[in-house]
Amino acid sequence: MKRIYFCLLIMFLCFSCTEKEILPISGSSGKPEPVEILDTVTIPGGIIVNYKIPPINDIIEIKAVYTLTNGQKRESSTSFYTSFMTIDGYNDTDEHEAEIYTINRAREMSDPVKFKFRPGESPLSKATQSMQIVSDFGGVSFSWRNPDKAMLTFEFYTEDEYGEMVTMDIASSKTDSTDMTFRGYDTIPYKFAVNIRDNFGNSSGMIYPEGGTIIPMHEMALDKKIQRAMTVSGDVSWDYWEGRLAYIIDDDLLTINHSNNNTVPGASFTLDIGKKAKLSRFVLYQRQQQESWMYSSGNWQIFEVYSSDEEGDSPSGDWSAWTLRKVCTVIKPSGAPAGQLTSEDIEAVRQGHDFPLPLDMPPVRYLRFKVLKAWVERFSYISELTTYGNYGE
Repeated sequence: MKRIYFCLLIMFLCFSCTEKEILPISGSSGKPEPVEILDTVTIPGGIIVNYKIPPINDIIEIKAVYTLTNGQKRESSTSFYTSFMTIDGYNDTDEHEAEIYTINRAREMSDPVKFKFRPGESPLSKATQSMQIVSDFGGVSFSWRNPDKAMLTFEFYTEDEYGEMVTMDIASSKTDSTDMTFRGYDTIPYKFAVNIRDNFGNSSGMIYPEGGTIIPMHEMALDKKIQRAMTVSGDVSWDYWEGRLAYIIDDDLLTINHSNNNTVPGASFTLDIGKKAKLSRFVLYQRQQQESWMYSSGNWQIFEVYSSDEEGDSPSGDWSAWTLRKVCTVIKPSGAPAGQLTSEDIEAVRQGHDFPLPLDMPPVRYLRFKVLKAWVERFSYISELTTYGNYGE
């Protein structure tokens, strides 16, 4: 019974409470004086405005009110401890106007101080102007620059069978230089496009390739029957233990190559493609007979890829005759600590790790691989290498 009375008392107290009015933290002291604008500094997509706060003790906030390129009204505010404020989010370099107010403890606002300015070129504009959409092997490549490293969102489109533009992918990036490649298309004209958005509601609008359409280049798995894994001067042997260098192009994921102890970093070998080919990419398959070897032991983690323009059946071993084409890192999708594998990690190993080569790389016959770091050991191995591209015939 006492418990019932106690519950009723609590309910009575709760329902008898009256809503309290939220009041300013002090009484009115009159409209505060405004700030004095000292200068402005142009930044990408905006400005930094420097000002002098009036010597009044009860000012607690400085607020700016302005309208962006897209018509969106925004406010920025800082405390009285700061003598500058950032105004950003613009996607043009036209003249704009902003208003700055001081606010006191009674939440009273000063008269506005109006000033005009021109923002710097926005990150969105720079990415838009630098966007390149070009034909790639089996598809299309989008590349752009984002020197301000602002977070931007990219919406990639292609035309469906009804002539409607449909989304292929959506990605966000704030890296300086980025590219995206989409494959799986036939060698016929396709319409591709991209729309870029920033975090302020600005949009580039649909960006199409020059000419409106792209014809993907033909891509095929290059013929391993005419390929030869070899060592030239400066390379190491990969025929240790159960490994054989020739096994990396035998289309058998249960066989491996294997370098000797203490050869990493620096263990290298050479791949003769058989004849010159325009290369698009290669796929590396880790040693994977046991899951404990995945992303571990002697599997490659970081390596370099070189090409040689030399003719003949045996290229020079002198590294000065080779051109560095790519520094590659095998990524563990989950990022889990060593010894821990997710289903996503295992699936990535089974599918192989895809490494695109530079699109402007000329046709070559020879590739050279140098292992900079294995996951754990100072020896290294892999199961298979498969190269893609075309012979230009």
